[in-house]
Amino acid sequence: MNNEKQYTFIFAGAGAATLQILGNLLECPQLSNANILIIEQDSQKKNDRTWCFWEPKEKMEWTPYVVKEWEKIQFSSSSLSLNKSLSPLTYKMIRSEAYYKTMHERIRQHRSIDVVYDAVIGHHEEDERVTVRTTNNTYLGTYFFNSVFDWGLVQNQKRYPVLQQHFVGWFIKTELDHFDPTTATFMDFCVPQLGNTRFMYVLPLSKNEALVEYTLFSKDRLKRASYEREIRRYLNTKNIRNYTISETEEGSIPMTSYPFSKHNTKRVMHIGSAGGWTKASTGFTFTFIERKAASLVLFLKENKDLSLFEKRNRFWWYDLLFLDVLARYNNKGTMLFSRLFERTQLATIFRFLDEKSSLGEEVRIMRSFPVGLFIMQLIRRLMRAFH
Repeated sequence: MNNEKQYTFIFAGAGAATLQILGNLLECPQLSNANILIIEQDSQKKNDRTWCFWEPKEKMEWTPYVVKEWEKIQFSSSSLSLNKSLSPLTYKMIRSEAYYKTMHERIRQHRSIDVVYDAVIGHHEEDERVTVRTTNNTYLGTYFFNSVFDWGLVQNQKRYPVLQQHFVGWFIKTELDHFDPTTATFMDFCVPQLGNTRFMYVLPLSKNEALVEYTLFSKDRLKRASYEREIRRYLNTKNIRNYTISETEEGSIPMTSYPFSKHNTKRVMHIGSAGGWTKASTGFTFTFIERKAASLVLFLKENKDLSLFEKRNRFWWYDLLFLDVLARYNNKGTMLFSRLFERTQLATIFRFLDEKSSLGEEVRIMRSFPVGLFIMQLIRRLMRAFH
């Protein structure tokens, strides 16, 4: 047992949430010299994530890590085809390896930060400290932040719908020029839906290079071959036949309004996807982690009880209602998103997804959806609340 040192902050996992919190801690004079322990299973961090987000073009904080940005987005379905400018926003892509490398170098240079490669198997909270157990050791901390997602929390309950944004993507290079490098295909629903919400997501890196991703919003994952078959079929419909695959990626992002924060305590907090820091209705995470990390460090300066950090807002309710509908009518995703993009200005949609829209804008967005469908689901949700 490690009895010699008690850390101020212990982190389980070293993904985006931990690293962004850490970056803010190192910039905070009151907290920058705190003793910190990071417990990470994998010592070889590579390009295991592609993070995409939108922000004002002039914002430069993430510029060193941005590998590509797009000024326009495209949306397609059987009933709608649009290609519009995002101005004053741009859509940006970060590959995780460069960010990991920079942050790990900062960690190595900081004397008060320790890193161990081990697996967390449990923790025990007392009044003044938390004991964190790993496979090989035991560590003491004042606060413990866990970013390891526990699917059991959401799968073993029925109160909140649980979908997954699951995908397989290919980074391809074509012999001919097939792509518009100024335009990201945000959603292309012109693929067989097969009773689910399925679309292609295409991010051109140049005229002959792109990330092509087959994505579903549904409850269950597919076999790897099913995703790859649909990517081949889609490329064939676009007359893209001669290409090489340089890299692949796959993943599953939880889409649920399950209140992860109820598991936070005075000294233990769940962060990142494990803490519900993913936008439930879309799966976007990076920008929400950025905001949460900055707010959390400000909170740590003023407050000691971590259970008081999370606050539920009206957007949580919007996401819950949307997921209620999408889980019950998963085959209607194409229709729902098509009506949203057809009847709402892009700027309003992205303000809403950023949780920065006004009540008037939110009413207009709600009116773009089938009102009866959502009213029925609202009634079901209210009835469930009283039983």
